Amino acid sequence: MQKQLNLVQRELKIKNYSPKTVKSYLYGLKKYFTFKKRNLETLDQNHIKEFLLYCEQKGISAQSRNLFLSAIKFYYRNLVNTKQKIEIQSAKKQRLYLLFYPELKSKAS
Repeated sequence: MQKQLNLVQRELKIKNYSPKTVKSYLYGLKKYFTFKKRNLETLDQNHIKEFLLYCEQKGISAQSRNLFLSAIKFYYRNLVNTKQKIEIQSAKKQRLYLLFYPELKSKAS
């Protein structure tokens, strides 16, 4: 896992990603690699979905889950060089007013 993280870090720096993005992507990928455990270079979209669902169940925000998904896509596109497209949509962000008026949730959907 550390080898993959080091390669991702190097690639992100070469592509001039911001230090905050590098840190965030590495954090997200470490969580994903820990969840996946093996065959890190094999793209399995169902496994990515299971990881994102696991994150949602742990209370991780939609914004963070979307960042994790971007990091995973970066890894498979730029390091594994997979031609397979990742057909997973970003999580919908919760509307701010729903935090204050949860009874409107059913009307907003």
